[in-house]
Amino acid sequence: MEMKLFDTKKTVELEKKIKNKGTDPFLLMLRAGNEIIKICDKYKYKKIISIAGPGNNGGDALAASFFGLLTHKEIISINLTKKNSYSSKLIMLLRSINAIIKKKLPLIRKINKDFIIIDGVLGIGLNRPPEGKVLSAINWINKAKTRGAKIISIDVPSGLNADIGVAYKSSVNASSTMMCLSPKKGCYTGDGLIKSGELLYNSLNIDINKFSVKSDDYLLDTTQDFQLERNNLGYKGSFGSVLIIGGWDGMEGAANLCAKSAFKTGAGKVFLCNNNPTKKIDEVIHIKPEKKDIKRIIDKINVIVAGPGIDNNGFELLNYIWNTKVPLVLDADALIWLANNFKKKRKELLICTPHNGEAKELLKKSFKNRFNAITQLKNIYGGNWILKGPGTLIQEKKLYVNNFASSILSTAGTGDILAGIIGGLIAQKIKEPLKTAVSIQTRCAKRILIDKKTIRASELIEEISRVLL
Repeated sequence: MEMKLFDTKKTVELEKKIKNKGTDPFLLMLRAGNEIIKICDKYKYKKIISIAGPGNNGGDALAASFFGLLTHKEIISINLTKKNSYSSKLIMLLRSINAIIKKKLPLIRKINKDFIIIDGVLGIGLNRPPEGKVLSAINWINKAKTRGAKIISIDVPSGLNADIGVAYKSSVNASSTMMCLSPKKGCYTGDGLIKSGELLYNSLNIDINKFSVKSDDYLLDTTQDFQLERNNLGYKGSFGSVLIIGGWDGMEGAANLCAKSAFKTGAGKVFLCNNNPTKKIDEVIHIKPEKKDIKRIIDKINVIVAGPGIDNNGFELLNYIWNTKVPLVLDADALIWLANNFKKKRKELLICTPHNGEAKELLKKSFKNRFNAITQLKNIYGGNWILKGPGTLIQEKKLYVNNFASSILSTAGTGDILAGIIGGLIAQKIKEPLKTAVSIQTRCAKRILIDKKTIRASELIEEISRVLL
């Protein structure tokens, strides 16, 4: 079953429904504390400092202190909470077992690699920049990390907006983040994926799928190999034809990477339209960059991929293919063409794959909220979208978040490869080609990461067949 991702509103709705079914929120807080203290044993440490802020995750931090002491851990609680029924109960429990509860943080010079810091300062209700004691605590936690301490955040790193994945200037840089009860969507993209460290999730023994809380956002599953169904009696025409428009002088490599990826994904034939037939790969059929030459083959084409290595060339061809009935994938400079030439939505399938900079050009403005940005792009231009970057967003039938961020993909050509994979899948009429393409590329990158930290983009192509069953 696909994992739903929750924003603050949906999480509060879930909590109310669980409470109405008879589960005491205080019990969930105790369960959260028990699970959080278990995470400490992932690290080498001698002492724990648990910092409880004013929200419910402050109560989780106090509960973690309680279970830490029950398991004979050396732990100090820093209580920044305001009085509420849950924190008061927990403080009473802690005092009953002679816990050390303080109001002030230790001197930072006393913190080193022997410490774990539990961050329960701020939770999902954050709606303004941290200030006062809370701000001081966040800054102290980050200084502690620079001194070697490991940081475990509860639900979200303090200072991160759990709904949109945008962090305030002062926000915790966690070693790991334990999301309790519901997976928080802001942790999976943008700042959230960077700030959260290792992302962990625990349902607290609640089957959240039994509660009718709808979600528009889902986590992309990249754990499964993709089953590519192939007819062993088929021929090259059975597996579709891709036309790539790109690879003008000096940029032939981009188009060739795209073509190789389409072939490796299973496309039967690949045509390449540009002004330089001499540097194409052998398997590609070259097409002159003239509208009449494209018209001659258009009925044979199942998908057009435009943009890899196109630069400012071929824009007249884009004006023509925009009005054809062939599915169209736009990447790289073809997206800038779209931003400057868009008049009305395309009737046939459109797929666009911008990174943040290209999305800014398309929206004519800067943005921080990636969820809002991809929704706006779809509303303005139509079609389906991939917003690339840490925690790539995929807007297809549903919105998926890919919780993957690695510099291994921060190299020239990886976007061309993704476009080629998409083209190869559409040519074969694969359902949900966008989520499938992102999953394939991510699995390729993860395979390489086992042995390497940096690559040439072409190394991804060799892994494609290995993740296709």
